[in-house]
Amino acid sequence: MTFRDFMSLALFHEIHGFYTQAPSIGSSDGPFDTSAKFTAFGFGVAQAITQASKIMGGSVRVIELGGGTGQLGACIRSFLTIPHDYLVCETSPGFRQKQEKKGLTSVETLKGLDPTPTIVFGNEVLDALPVHRVMGLANEEVCELFVDVDEAGEFCEQTGDVSTPALLQRLTDEHIHLGRGHVAELCLDIQPFLQELKRVVNPGYIIFVDYGDKASNIYSYHHRNGTLRSYYQQQQIHDPFFAVGQQDLTADVDFTAVMSEANTLGLAFAGSTSQGTWLMNLGIQDYIGTGKDFLSRQQEVDVLTKPASLGSTFDVLMFKTPGLPDGPGLHPVR
Repeated sequence: MTFRDFMSLALFHEIHGFYTQAPSIGSSDGPFDTSAKFTAFGFGVAQAITQASKIMGGSVRVIELGGGTGQLGACIRSFLTIPHDYLVCETSPGFRQKQEKKGLTSVETLKGLDPTPTIVFGNEVLDALPVHRVMGLANEEVCELFVDVDEAGEFCEQTGDVSTPALLQRLTDEHIHLGRGHVAELCLDIQPFLQELKRVVNPGYIIFVDYGDKASNIYSYHHRNGTLRSYYQQQQIHDPFFAVGQQDLTADVDFTAVMSEANTLGLAFAGSTSQGTWLMNLGIQDYIGTGKDFLSRQQEVDVLTKPASLGSTFDVLMFKTPGLPDGPGLHPVR
């Protein structure tokens, strides 16, 4: 099978998938760390939603993508004072159950939702979209890396002709040349994913916080082994076939592809910046206050905004329906 199909099953299989089993993302015993565990992050996102709703005018629908344990959604809602409907789109039944216990309304899919003024927010969602893996050969030819089972019954890689010409077209469109042995991950699920979001946002903003880069950097020789990696019990490993269903699989997001697909669908690019700059522009300093927990709140803000920490690890990528001004947090508030 393609690695894309393997990754999809490993993460989202209805019984054994990593996300289906509702891991404790963000907790001390979870598979990896995330901004979502910090109350200050929920405060910052709430400011973005508030500012966007004022731009749009009137009540808005907020859709959080992949809400996990519901901790972030509940936190965001606690800081919202604007008229709104809050909805979590979550494929995992286990996560939906946890979200509902926190007072959130969850749906498995966006199908059936009508277009309405909406603000979509996704924290580390794009990096979970499954990817194909390709590798450069001699004479600028390209093969695909497939997943097979060896004689011992263990997962292994097998090379073969690319499963779809769309992979070669992506490389051509982004002017990517893979040398012999150079591995790259390509996500073809971006287009249908964004298409469904565009359908329900009318008008509105789509805000992604994720790790990634432009195509020329992601597919440069500095990443000749690709960017695919796994997280298991707070440790980063590089074996996608280790503890299948118990570890997270992820790859850096190709921001060039995301922007190109959004443009093709008729979404306008609203801007991008680092997470740290975005949160500072939104006024996250107001979260600190002067109470007895001043120091702990300051530490949260520092972790989320400092370049040496999560402030530069994640970027904010924002889209809008035509006619709206640039999105919230892209520029300092005067």
